[in-house]
Amino acid sequence: MLRLVKPAQSATDASVAPADALADIARAAASGDPASVRTLLVSVGPHVLRVVRRVLGRESPDVEDVMQESAAALMDALPRFRGESTVLHFVCRVTLLTAMNARRREMTRKRLSLRDDSLGVEQLQSSLPGPEASASARACADLVRGLLDSLPLEQAEALALHCVLGYTVAEIADTSRVPQETVRSRLRLAKRALRERASGDPRLVTLAEDA
Repeated sequence: MLRLVKPAQSATDASVAPADALADIARAAASGDPASVRTLLVSVGPHVLRVVRRVLGRESPDVEDVMQESAAALMDALPRFRGESTVLHFVCRVTLLTAMNARRREMTRKRLSLRDDSLGVEQLQSSLPGPEASASARACADLVRGLLDSLPLEQAEALALHCVLGYTVAEIADTSRVPQETVRSRLRLAKRALRERASGDPRLVTLAEDA
């Protein structure tokens, strides 16, 4: 299974906050209770940070801004949460989509800067992991992030949930509220694009096959 980084903890790990406790807090937060809003955001904050870093890159200067954007998006979406998945899965999905959209906006801005200002690529802030990361991890992160920028949003979401956050097909289906076969179809199309992208670079062929 392809991973940007090995997850330190699954979203369904028994060591995270109990689903029932988060559900109670989420319901109260959705009703507008300020104390519950603060409690929920503090409880899910580490998971939001983890997702944002995996999509943008640990060294991205936009991590804090996108975390704040994700928190706002979560509070906007919370009243529509009906418990089809765990609260934590819902939070991670909202954060994932917010971070992916933010990355796409940034990539568009950079492309416009290159055209309008002849700005050299070497002057742009890199979103890849730092030099301490291994070459294979950098190649994997670059490949998946680049693919997320170019895929249709539904395929990009399925690939990111599966390969970045480690969700199973069943978990993705529950979180996205689509049939499992739809998830499998999206993953097949996304992985096909992954293999096609990797075929031109021998260093990435093994990574693509592992996906």
